[in-house]
Amino acid sequence: MPEVRAIEEREGSNSVRDYLQLLPVSLLCWSAVVILESGQVFVADASHGYVLPPVHYIAWAAFNWYGLALMTPLVYMLARRHPITGSNWWLALLFPHLIACAGWMVAGAVLRGVAGSLYTLHNELPASLDKLTGEWVERCGLLSLIAFWIIVVAAGFGHLREQMRQRELRQAHLEVRLASAELEKLRMQIQPHFLFNTLQAAMTLVHDDPPAAEDVLLRLSELLRISLDQMETNEIPLARELEFLDLYTGIQRRRFGDRLDVAIRADAETLDLLVPPLILQPLVENAIRHGIGKHKGADCIEVFARVQSGGLEIEVWNGNSVVEEQGEGLFRRGVGLRNTRARLLHLYGPAGRLLFRALAKGGAAALISIPARPSRRAAQPAAAGAAQ
Repeated sequence: MPEVRAIEEREGSNSVRDYLQLLPVSLLCWSAVVILESGQVFVADASHGYVLPPVHYIAWAAFNWYGLALMTPLVYMLARRHPITGSNWWLALLFPHLIACAGWMVAGAVLRGVAGSLYTLHNELPASLDKLTGEWVERCGLLSLIAFWIIVVAAGFGHLREQMRQRELRQAHLEVRLASAELEKLRMQIQPHFLFNTLQAAMTLVHDDPPAAEDVLLRLSELLRISLDQMETNEIPLARELEFLDLYTGIQRRRFGDRLDVAIRADAETLDLLVPPLILQPLVENAIRHGIGKHKGADCIEVFARVQSGGLEIEVWNGNSVVEEQGEGLFRRGVGLRNTRARLLHLYGPAGRLLFRALAKGGAAALISIPARPSRRAAQPAAAGAAQ
């Protein structure tokens, strides 16, 4: 699962790079605090009639908080590595977060004290380090403590969100693999069924018409070759599927002779549209079995393909067949129809449909309706033309 591995690799990426990515966000957030505090102190001094140059207010606020801004990415990274959201959250709370919290407070006070001492020394208003650090703890300690745990909690929620996204990715990949396995199972069920029926047809010709039996076996070998070529493919161009269908109907014409006629009427714009392989053979086989297979005389099977309302529609007509059952009863009679409908559902969802209806002049029709998706070879010339 490439996406999942990418997430895991990203979590274990270089710490320095992660720190540098988080630092601008940290500085931006703490800059808002610096501006708010400097403005608050300025207004308070102004109300007492004692105002210093604005740079002093900004400088002191920066000393108070920018040390924490430099440490915020480290705290966030630590909290992501040891989140307080797991089953052992209390261990993470005791170690390392309580220790890190103490370090956060001490480092913030010391950084403010050192910066403040240097600043007052430069302005000839020296102040001792211990006085400045103690003043920071008194004025800013509670807020910095709250800020530390806000960062830890935010990192915990971020970790939970990442875990949920990984779980969704794994679930999506699992569903795709299950769907592929189900499609493969359906396809493998169709192939032995089709092979058995075709061999049975050849066996009936071996004694009566050896050349016809030889032709059937040659066509069968070609069918099997094409079937093996398409084993790993879920969709092929309709033109390729019609080639497959022509081989199959050729076998059936050998079996029934002049009694069976097959007519394929596919609009030109449908030939490069994608369809599942071996999707028409079960429908034609069903039409033959319930048509000429049960009735004397001649029979004609017609296959129509057209683009209708933005989708591809393929119909198989047979004048001698009868829709004996309606609804789910149709799909309980054999492997072919049931698997054909299941394959359409797996590949296209509700957009893939298999319906049956009675023809006005007698007979029955099976209708496949799927989204109209062009094959790559059809899309490439269109893209080249657009580029020109």
